[in-house]
Amino acid sequence: MFQTRRGVRGQATTEYILIVVLVAVLSIGIITVFGNQVRDLFGVATRRIGGEQDAGLDPSITAQAQGETIQSLGKLKGSGN
Repeated sequence: MFQTRRGVRGQATTEYILIVVLVAVLSIGIITVFGNQVRDLFGVATRRIGGEQDAGLDPSITAQAQGETIQSLGKLKGSGN
């Protein structure tokens, strides 16, 4: 009928564990979907900071990355239904 103090503490711990697991799973999913685009973005940024003028930023690659990102987001939206 009444929960003991120990029962409430155990329930809160379980809820925190579930939240941590959810964040971990979502992080892995996001890295899996967008990993290559983020790696390329950091690579270009690093080269530009290093002083390269053309830092390998090919417009066709940028357009391709943008298209892949939009496609990935569309898949994520579609999987939520």
